[in-house]
Amino acid sequence: MLLFLQSIVTPLDEIYKETLYKMQHDGTTISLEKMLNEHFQVVGYNHQNHDATKTIYIEDVPQPDKLYIYQDEEDEVIFLEDDGDDNEDDIFLDSDNEGFLSYSFIIYIPDTYEFQEYNIRALVDTYRYFGKKYIIQTYTL
Repeated sequence: MLLFLQSIVTPLDEIYKETLYKMQHDGTTISLEKMLNEHFQVVGYNHQNHDATKTIYIEDVPQPDKLYIYQDEEDEVIFLEDDGDDNEDDIFLDSDNEGFLSYSFIIYIPDTYEFQEYNIRALVDTYRYFGKKYIIQTYTL
């Protein structure tokens, strides 16, 4: 009878632990870094001392300054950004650098770790914020 109860409780306990883990993590940088370092079981990683012990880290891509066009004689500056008002005409400019920054952050993983990119993407995509794009790069320790 005891074995029967254990066979019922054990899967429920695993589901509970997985759900609790997912609830404790979100798309913030520190949370994604913690999750990736735990996934790779980084030797010496301590979540209590995250910044000093992390091996896998994430850097935000610097966003360019807002582009504005005006002449010195004009009193009003026109910012080229969408303010969400569909009643105004949008301004489009052709640019050689269009799409240059097509991602929001970079995940750096040491080249000594063996990983499948699609597995890492599946893991990160579970938690990342919608609309945030990223690339994965390796680096030498």
